[in-house]
Amino acid sequence: MLPGELLVFFLVRLDAAGSAVVVPPPRFLEGLRAALDLLGFHGLQREEDRLDELLPWAGSV
Repeated sequence: MLPGELLVFFLVRLDAAGSAVVVPPPRFLEGLRAALDLLGFHGLQREEDRLDELLPWAGSV
């Protein structure tokens, strides 16, 4: 970042983690898409159920 340089900041917070996307003003829509894509990762980071809970009969096969 330099004095006199115009930048657009997108601050994204997912639970305890944070991230920033910085773009020049002409690339505003690209930065917005990147920030929205980062928000899309929220649902992927979850603990999966154990296999025996999903298929209770799997242990008896």
